[in-house]
Amino acid sequence: KDESDAIYTFMAPTKEIYEEAMAKFEVAAKEYDEEKPEHGFDFDEPDIIDFPEDAGIFGAIIHYLLLPFKAFIHYTLPDVRHYESDPDKMLSMAWINVLGCLVHLIIMSYVMVRSLETLGGLLNIPNAIMGVTFSAAGTSLPNYVASQVAARQGFGNQAVSNAFGSNIFNILVGLGLPWTLYIGFVTKGEPYYGMADDGVVTSIIILAVVLLAFIVLTLSSNYVLLGWHGKVYAAMYVVYVGYEIGQLYV
Repeated sequence: KDESDAIYTFMAPTKEIYEEAMAKFEVAAKEYDEEKPEHGFDFDEPDIIDFPEDAGIFGAIIHYLLLPFKAFIHYTLPDVRHYESDPDKMLSMAWINVLGCLVHLIIMSYVMVRSLETLGGLLNIPNAIMGVTFSAAGTSLPNYVASQVAARQGFGNQAVSNAFGSNIFNILVGLGLPWTLYIGFVTKGEPYYGMADDGVVTSIIILAVVLLAFIVLTLSSNYVLLGWHGKVYAAMYVVYVGYEIGQLYV
């Protein structure tokens, strides 16, 4: 295979989809070059704290409810566009933004988890149930949006890789790193016995079965994702959530 074949098989399921997507990117890049202001970034775009244009009543309510969070992000993360004339400072500000975003993620993740634990305690709902419903949905929505955008652009491989990559990171790093640090610095190398089961073993078995089903469907369709595949996976999730909730009340 030539170089183009290697590229399209890595980025898209077929060469036709790859070429169509690249053509759209070239058109978008050309339009951006034509509309880009002469002296760098266009500062006419509203800031995150500005009232949204053409916002209805619902949009206005959402804006004011989220305004404290928007202001926190706006005033703690510098706008790198203001430093375009100084590339070195712009790069430094970009690194500060990256570190700032990580700090925001850590803080907001902690707040979300503690809030869900408190809410679950008030409603007498186990943490495992809160994790597979509200917490899972809240943390997976960004991945859903990113995968959907990639899929609509024809990059099915990227969409699937994003979904699997984020979950692999969650399991291996999101769980592995805290456990390693806790056992290394708190228990001084001794095993940790304080984690309640709460159906975790069953969830792991279900995860293995679903992954096996995904592999079988993918291989049987010769690595082509079909519409009914998505419906099957969605139905699996509904059944799984129903099962977990049923364990609580049945």
